[in-house]
Amino acid sequence: MSKTNSTNKIRKYLESLTKDELIHLILKFAPPSFMNNINSQFATPKEALALFKKASKAIGNILSDEELLYDPGEFERELLQQLETLRGLWEKLPSQIGELIIKIIEDVEQAFEDGYLYIEQYGEEDDYFESEQLNEYVFQFVNTLPKDRQRDYVEQLKEVIQDSGYSTFMSVEKKLAKSSF
Repeated sequence: MSKTNSTNKIRKYLESLTKDELIHLILKFAPPSFMNNINSQFATPKEALALFKKASKAIGNILSDEELLYDPGEFERELLQQLETLRGLWEKLPSQIGELIIKIIEDVEQAFEDGYLYIEQYGEEDDYFESEQLNEYVFQFVNTLPKDRQRDYVEQLKEVIQDSGYSTFMSVEKKLAKSSF
């Protein structure tokens, strides 16, 4: 069975369900990150700040954990997991999240300078941590910023990326250059 045919059958089935049945399925099978994202969107300002501080602290711990810094795959997984907890707060705390993203980029750059985040054999050409998922997260965040903040943040982000000695975040810079910011 082709993927398109399979998708159409699933779509047809889901369209036949009631709203309550769909809600039940979502509550039963949706990943925790989906539920956390929704909860974050409805957080009070005080709750949003508490969620941000908790995720920010966890990200700081990830960025300083030597064991994780020697395991780029696990580092990426844990970092993205924490960043996903912030997705629902993008519109509530754009400045704080933007600053955190800049700090992550700077800290990843410093980790490279300190000899971390290399894959397999240290020091081989282009053999270091790169994360398209992280780059996509950053790009999506930029796209949600209010237009009046977007241009300034993009300039700040481009400057930090251009000052980097590694190409880890270059795909973000390329996407930003293609966009009309």
